[in-house]
Amino acid sequence: MAKFTASQVAETIVKYCIENGIKIIYISGNGGSGKTTLSKLIQQSVNPYGTCNAIEMDDFVVDTKLRNSANAAWIDVDTGEERNGKYTTSFEASYFLQNIKAILCNLIRGNNYWHWPKKGKVLEDSAVEYKADALLTVVEGISSVFLPKFAPTLTIFMECSKDVEIARRVQRARSENEKDLAAAEKSYEVRNSQFKANILPHASEFDIELHSDEDYGLVVKKDTMKVL
Repeated sequence: MAKFTASQVAETIVKYCIENGIKIIYISGNGGSGKTTLSKLIQQSVNPYGTCNAIEMDDFVVDTKLRNSANAAWIDVDTGEERNGKYTTSFEASYFLQNIKAILCNLIRGNNYWHWPKKGKVLEDSAVEYKADALLTVVEGISSVFLPKFAPTLTIFMECSKDVEIARRVQRARSENEKDLAAAEKSYEVRNSQFKANILPHASEFDIELHSDEDYGLVVKKDTMKVL
């Protein structure tokens, strides 16, 4: 299987999209697989040609307190048993997906769209404008698997190993309960079970599947559009 740097993948994808009239890119995959890194590199690769809208699905996640207080149920793929736990971002209900759909529908209809980011405080400093004349719109987030295709769209699914995911989560220290190896390993089991139940089955629907190695190199597992 072919292996590339994330920059090489981003540059090739952008050229393919421009040449083939693709307007939207969805990037999904497990935590730590490099979704955000690839999204940013794609945005940078678009700059010489025009503008790029970047929709980060983390801006549309339901409040953590609400998700933690609700009971989520799913079927464990490995055991076939029903399990219960908190709502992680592997659940469709954990997002305000209608907001993302509204943005995309406006863009393909030629309308610019103003969005107030989740962490926004002051209008003048935080409102984000998504532009209808942008060359590309990148939607990055695990639950992009639940979004319909409103326009010509390229879909990318990324994965990494357990060890790589845990190491990257600890490095990022994104949440207070995952700042050390033991804590990250403890929460991994539940997250992975939910990921395998709700997200991974959609991988076969994506155009490109990439495996992220420890050195951030990307191995192409599937490329139905022959982009790479």
